Amino acid sequence: MISAFTNSIILPENLPTLKEADFNPVDRKYIIILIFNNLLTTLFLLALVWGFYLAMNGKIGLSVPVISTGGVLLIMILSLASTLWAFRYRGYLIRERDIAYQRGWLRYRLTSIPLNRIQHVELIQGLLAKRMKLASVKIYTAGSSGDDLVIPGLPLETARHIREFLTGKISQDE
Repeated sequence: MISAFTNSIILPENLPTLKEADFNPVDRKYIIILIFNNLLTTLFLLALVWGFYLAMNGKIGLSVPVISTGGVLLIMILSLASTLWAFRYRGYLIRERDIAYQRGWLRYRLTSIPLNRIQHVELIQGLLAKRMKLASVKIYTAGSSGDDLVIPGLPLETARHIREFLTGKISQDE
C-alpha cells in the first residue's frame, strides 16, 4: 500500500527556537589568539607603511608615515574593541539532529548543519592553539567544495569528543 504524500504548513510561530542561553561558549583563551592575530596584522601594516617610507628615501615627508601609523593604530584599536565585544556572541550547540555555531554582533551569523549531511570532520590546531591546548572542529557536508562550519576556540578534549561524536553519527548513517 502506497501512503499519500503530505506537505503540511508549519507556521513560523510554531517552529522551535534556538535560545542564546542554549549555546556553549568557546574557551576564553581563544581571545588571546584573536588578539594575537589582530596585533600581527597591525605589525604587518606598520611594516608596509614604514618600509614604503624608507624605500622612497625621504622623497615623501615624514608626516605621511606618521599619519598612516596613527590611522593603522586607530583601526587596530577599533578592531580589537570589536573583537573583544563580539567574543561573547560566539557559541556552539549540538542537538539530536544538528550542530550550530553563532558569532558576531555587528554582523550576526548563525550556521546550522543537519548531522545526516556531514561527510567529514577534521580537528585543526595552529601553533598558538596547540600551545594553549585549543582546537577547531571543521565540518564538511555533501556537495560543498570547502568546509561548511568551523567551530574555533574549543578545549582540545572537547574538540576531540565533538569530532568522535560526529564521526560516530556519520558511521551510523552509512
